[in-house]
Amino acid sequence: MKKLLALFILLATMSCSNEDQNESNNAPVSNVSSLVLDGKMLSFKNDESFVKEYSEISEMKTSKDVQNWISNKRLESLLNNSDDSNEMEEDFLSDTRIIYSDALRAVLNYDSKVKIGGKIIWLNERNFYLLSEDDASKSSKELSLIKGNFEIYGQLLNYTGSKSALTSRDVIPNENRTKTFINGEGEFNFPGVRLRHVLDLFNETIVVNNQIQSSKMYLRCVMQYRSCSTWTCSWKTDNSKERDYSSQYIANDETWNTPYFSTDAVTGSKTFLLSTWIGSFVLANPYHNFVISGKIQFQMADGWHETPISWY
Repeated sequence: MKKLLALFILLATMSCSNEDQNESNNAPVSNVSSLVLDGKMLSFKNDESFVKEYSEISEMKTSKDVQNWISNKRLESLLNNSDDSNEMEEDFLSDTRIIYSDALRAVLNYDSKVKIGGKIIWLNERNFYLLSEDDASKSSKELSLIKGNFEIYGQLLNYTGSKSALTSRDVIPNENRTKTFINGEGEFNFPGVRLRHVLDLFNETIVVNNQIQSSKMYLRCVMQYRSCSTWTCSWKTDNSKERDYSSQYIANDETWNTPYFSTDAVTGSKTFLLSTWIGSFVLANPYHNFVISGKIQFQMADGWHETPISWY
């Protein structure tokens, strides 16, 4: 009798173990990581997982957090292999400059590529292009020469060039433009150094299949110094002077989620997330643009400075 009882307990234990194993094998796909490093680029399960990761990075508070994320993914990212300071060397800065957020540059590889749903995607200016396997190994410089041959997978909404459209409350959310605010060199007291502080307020809207996947407002701050040679002078990024930032502004549209930010120990260039659009993601619907007014304050070794900002 005891032997039969022992045999029964053993069989019951094996049955439970097999059921647990089957449940584990049949676990929902959602529990499996949707992000892996595939060769030299990140591979996402679908558009939603790509945008989710991008959004989570955009909300990271410090540059160190973003760099830790990149290191953990073992990615050679665009953020660490690109420099748009050449577009900021002149005294006048155009509002048609294309600026990518730190979050977007973090998820792309050094050649602006990413894999989504098994498709190889390449970002160039304001278009996401679909690449074939044969073209995937080509550099951005090579791809730029033949980009007219590629299918457009998605877009960063284009700059309209229409000043009148910017006054409307029912246009596509904040046409991709850049509005720039500058603290001139006369506002700083660093003997022997000519400085200026540049704030770029810009929108970054990702569209795939004619639907808005994400629309965010960013503020990029850059400290620059005046560099002169025998024949010319230009503005260069100053990576030596720390700044602490805080905000005092009002953003009053219910369709935009607007966090207030503050940070310290910023050097060089830094992008802050200002707001995320929380409206309906259908292009046919009317939009309410982001509204902001107030000022950004920053402290340096010579004291506090402030920059009034507004989108309209």
